[in-house]
Amino acid sequence: VKPDALEPALDRFSRFFSEPKLTKDCTEREINAVDSEFQGGVTEPWWRYIGIINDSANPEHPFHVAVGNNKVLLEDPKERGIDLYDEMTKLYNDTYSANGMTVCVFGKESTAELEEIVRQKFTPVSNKGWTMPVGDAVSDKPAFLPKEWNRYLLQTPVKDIKEFTFSWVIPYQADLWRSKPTAYITHLLGHEGTGSIVAALKDLGLISGCYVGNGAWLEGAFSLLNVTFDLTDEGLNQLDVIGQHFWAYLGMLQSSPPEKRIFDEMAKLNEIQFKFAADGQAFDLCPNIALGIVKGLPPSEALAGGSILYDYDPAAISSLLAQMTLDNVRVGQQAKCLADRCTDKDSSYESPLKYNEIPAEWRQSWTEALGNAEVFGLRLPKENPFVPEDLSLKPLPKAGSPKEPVRLQCANMQPVSTIFHRQDDTFRQPKATISFTIYTPFPMSSVENHVCAEMWCDVVSEALNEYAYDAAMAGVNYSLGLQSGAIGLSVGGFNDKLPVLLDAVMEKMRSMVEAPEMLYNICADAYLDEIRNMAFRSQPYNQCTMRFNELTARGSVFPSYKKYEAFQQIKREDLNNMASKLFEQCHVEVLSVGNIVAEEVQSLASSLVKGLQLKQPLAVLPEKAEAALPKGSTVWTLPSTDEDSPNHAVFVRMQLADSVKTDMMLNLVSAVLSSKFFDDLRTKQQLGYVVGMQNSRSAKFNYLVAVVQTEFPPDFVRGQINDFMDQHFKFIEETLDDEEFNTCLQGLLSDLKMKPKNLGEEFGRFAGAFAERTYDFSRRERAIEFIESDACSLDAFKTFVREELKPAARMYNQVNKVLAKEDKPLPEDGKIPVDPEPLRKWTNHQEVVEEFQKSAEWVVLNNQVEA
Repeated sequence: VKPDALEPALDRFSRFFSEPKLTKDCTEREINAVDSEFQGGVTEPWWRYIGIINDSANPEHPFHVAVGNNKVLLEDPKERGIDLYDEMTKLYNDTYSANGMTVCVFGKESTAELEEIVRQKFTPVSNKGWTMPVGDAVSDKPAFLPKEWNRYLLQTPVKDIKEFTFSWVIPYQADLWRSKPTAYITHLLGHEGTGSIVAALKDLGLISGCYVGNGAWLEGAFSLLNVTFDLTDEGLNQLDVIGQHFWAYLGMLQSSPPEKRIFDEMAKLNEIQFKFAADGQAFDLCPNIALGIVKGLPPSEALAGGSILYDYDPAAISSLLAQMTLDNVRVGQQAKCLADRCTDKDSSYESPLKYNEIPAEWRQSWTEALGNAEVFGLRLPKENPFVPEDLSLKPLPKAGSPKEPVRLQCANMQPVSTIFHRQDDTFRQPKATISFTIYTPFPMSSVENHVCAEMWCDVVSEALNEYAYDAAMAGVNYSLGLQSGAIGLSVGGFNDKLPVLLDAVMEKMRSMVEAPEMLYNICADAYLDEIRNMAFRSQPYNQCTMRFNELTARGSVFPSYKKYEAFQQIKREDLNNMASKLFEQCHVEVLSVGNIVAEEVQSLASSLVKGLQLKQPLAVLPEKAEAALPKGSTVWTLPSTDEDSPNHAVFVRMQLADSVKTDMMLNLVSAVLSSKFFDDLRTKQQLGYVVGMQNSRSAKFNYLVAVVQTEFPPDFVRGQINDFMDQHFKFIEETLDDEEFNTCLQGLLSDLKMKPKNLGEEFGRFAGAFAERTYDFSRRERAIEFIESDACSLDAFKTFVREELKPAARMYNQVNKVLAKEDKPLPEDGKIPVDPEPLRKWTNHQEVVEEFQKSAEWVVLNNQVEA
């Protein structure tokens, strides 16, 4: 909230707990909203996991978690004679107690003033003396029955996912916040450097990745420790071998005491990264602090307690390792190839699954592997060479550091012609971010070349993984990939080691003449799953955006289905000499922000030219353009590419040419209408879970956008969106008063004047103008000037809506489900409106794209070398 509005906001917020409006008529509406959320997650792996965990729980233990739906919240209770409203009010009256709540408030006031406000607003919250048990105190029964847990779980996902997981139920860990024994274990099990499980299995081509985690918000009576491997196709056939490596490494950890040098290095890195952590937004910090205190952190450690390793407790580490055995592990596998074997379903999402006993041959093989780490080439990590050593701050220029990036000289650096740099004088941290954008014709010359360039970036990154993993652990990172048709290479983090990492990345980029077969296979496997999921398993509202981008963007993106088609023709040999193809002719631009001086940035740019052997500059950059929508209104209706989704989607965009004035006016439209749109179409009409209105901006256009993902007929929903816009544009023209307008205007002004909280946010503010090649780093200041000027009055706002917004070109992207499931019935007074005659209707896909792109008015982005 705005700083000046903190007290009234707290007044409203506190009343949610002291006097909530638990009205009976709202209960059923909220159930419908929950059901919409449930339907939106039907195909999502995380929610299916929740359903399976829920089914796995011991019926005699209180643990129960699920996203409700109409069946379990409305239909089943009625059949059992249960009044859900009575149950809800009973839950509130019995359990919402002041002594079980934690409030965290950030404000500009002194702590004494904040405490007084909090006491005043929250004292009415009743203290019922109720306490929430945690850990073993929740029940004397186990949350999961050991024999039920210790099985082999097979799942068939909707998306293209191939995973193999080892999972343990362990004692609740929150109380061990000082020593965090799981941190040591998960650090080693998930390590990706030389000698690790991950590195060994990647060398065999069996996995493409690994992540180690806990049970997130499921935890409270227990904790979970999960190790999940992303499988390649070959890995699907070598699960026993993957298990041998895993248990050999785990056995190595169990058979010897923890090593203090590893803990000390972890503790040092955690302390450095906490000390120099980026300041976060209060909106994120508040709930994190409140949750930490609920979990037992003392207020003095509310910020640091989740990060710092305070105490070394080798006994606790060894004890936990000893509990991770074959007799209490759940082994999980999910892949589409398991469909014939998954003959059962979970009770929440009806996801296909099957519980089997862990194969006896696996148990024997994995038992024999225990303690044989050397046989598999496994060992503990060595000392991390990227631990920062120089954390000093660079001296600032005598004249001070400009507030915006300034252009540096690029003499004798061809093809580098543009360097923008700002030395940090605000956050004063030993960190920097340097981004190199390499414009080259190759990636966008064909979809096949685009796929090859993406794959090459992936293979280079995979080849660097063992080396770069240590850097990432020490807070030094890089990224390499395609960005809007150009090669993007950036390094960031503690500036001490950035040149070392950059040199290693460039050396690998230039020296990889051929893609090693094993690395190519790993990357190809992961790439194929990714683009197939994007093409055929995206949420309907995301499909709307993909289709719009395919229609209106040129030179920056290829649609995922075309990349999927092209990938089928790609061979490993097509990546040969890719560096030469990419860098034969190119143009390089650099953006740098942080604890680094101009001469160092120029030196890094020179190193890039030398390291990548860049020589021939481009005379003109590859063209990028955005299309103006056809005048009037267009409905483009296409079938969903996800055959299992129960939802339609309607996405409306109103397009106007970009300017500061238009951008700010649409921000104000969004401020006035977005909450009303949500309240009307989601809260009252219950049209769906994904409902929103906002403004957006591309390089050449401004948009007012509205989206609804729904189970109602999409033409009906489109009519409801239109009705809302008609009524509320009229409201702005005729009824909107000075008070509401000024409230929205001051809110927008407050957002614009908000200072970046960290170096990353500041870099992000400059990155858009840099990527668009306008280099208009002062746009935000001009926006503030406009908002504060007489040109931004209520009368001017009304004129804008009447004369510019209402006549704007309008595009409805509509995705219709193909799943054979009936739509929700229309409300009693609902009807599907008759479309007006001028409405343009498109129903084909590629034919529409081809014809539109031939006739459209294209607005070209800056592609001149000397910008």
